[in-house]
Amino acid sequence: MNTTLMFPKCEIADRFFAVVYMLVGYCFIYVFTGAYNASALSMFTVLYVAVVLCYLWAKEIRPPAESWFWLAVVLAVGIPFGFYTILYVFQVLALMAAAAYWTLSASGRLLLGGKTSQWVFFDFWNAVAMVPFGNFCQVRVLTKDQSVPEEEKKESHMGAILLGVALTIPALIIILPLLASADAGFQRMVGGVVEYIKLHMLIILIRVILAIPVSEYLFGLAFGGIHGRNTDRIQTEKLQETGKRIRKISDTAVCTALIVVSLVYLLFIGLQGSYLFSAFQGEIPQEFTYAEYARRGFFELCQIGAWNLVFLGCAELFSRSGSRGHRGLGCLSVLLSVLTLLLIGTAVSKMGMYISVYGLTVYRILPLTFMLWMAVVFAAIIVRQKKVFPMIRVCMMTGAVMFCLLCVFPVGAWVELYNTWARSMGYIY
Repeated sequence: MNTTLMFPKCEIADRFFAVVYMLVGYCFIYVFTGAYNASALSMFTVLYVAVVLCYLWAKEIRPPAESWFWLAVVLAVGIPFGFYTILYVFQVLALMAAAAYWTLSASGRLLLGGKTSQWVFFDFWNAVAMVPFGNFCQVRVLTKDQSVPEEEKKESHMGAILLGVALTIPALIIILPLLASADAGFQRMVGGVVEYIKLHMLIILIRVILAIPVSEYLFGLAFGGIHGRNTDRIQTEKLQETGKRIRKISDTAVCTALIVVSLVYLLFIGLQGSYLFSAFQGEIPQEFTYAEYARRGFFELCQIGAWNLVFLGCAELFSRSGSRGHRGLGCLSVLLSVLTLLLIGTAVSKMGMYISVYGLTVYRILPLTFMLWMAVVFAAIIVRQKKVFPMIRVCMMTGAVMFCLLCVFPVGAWVELYNTWARSMGYIY
């Protein structure tokens, strides 16, 4: 059945939550346009999660087991923001991405049976673009559908009534202050509501206007996931066929490229061995200070690790056999992963020496966390050559957990405690 073309039958629950999402959209705009209060984002996170779960419950949909993990990620990223953060805008962006992905996961619409898989990037694209933008149907859900049978038309009037109630909000914003000015008794009855509207009428109207597309987007994501509408435009069968078609580069060519890259790394390590590995022994070259030695090459080594991940991904994607289908390619993938782990270890040791002398900062912990996650990824690549397991799923969940730990724990306070202790012990300046 083509869920892309068919519009599902809407029930009272759909119409009710179409109105609720109008309020959710307004709350979202209010979070970023009201007086700055970080706790507002925490409260909105709880509100959003509660609305999605209630919508699923009303439609008798049981979220898959893995979706509870992503729900925990959403809460771990969103709630602490109101109390403490070291990631600022990155945490907000991560919260939005995690919330969209969780919503699709909770409705059971991920490409591989409700689980994170090798298609995770396509699942993410579905969650943030295909499903919400493909289901801008909030008004249609609220209005009477001509396709409803005659005996059910009475029920469909409920949606129109709810839409009418929603449409009265801008009208009330305009007429309530005027009525209060016309009659003192009415003004006393409505109390401070009218005064608030008078003072904030323009910003309220702007928020209402901005909330319309936001509520369409958020409702479209939930509605599309629940009803399976526009969730099947990306299909695993087609992705697998495309993957087979793009495997055009011969294994020999890919192996040759990986051999050349590996030889360059071996040459680099051989020529710079004493310089690179002196940090493991707690020593630095005489011509460098601790700061110069730690900073020189650290971020370059981080970039090399990221590029090696791209190289291995391309080799797996475009080679005819893949690393598990060609012994030589598999061995070279392991070699390049080992060399990358060695370079990562070198970078971490340099930063560790720098921290031991000058102390910890948040901005030193963040790259170390990223390097640790990359080490997990390359270790997983090595293990995968001998054992089949959902590597992408493991790596994505590990990265999510690491990010959540940075959000949940008071890293800044712990950094200050460590530095105070280290100074008292004479370990740092």
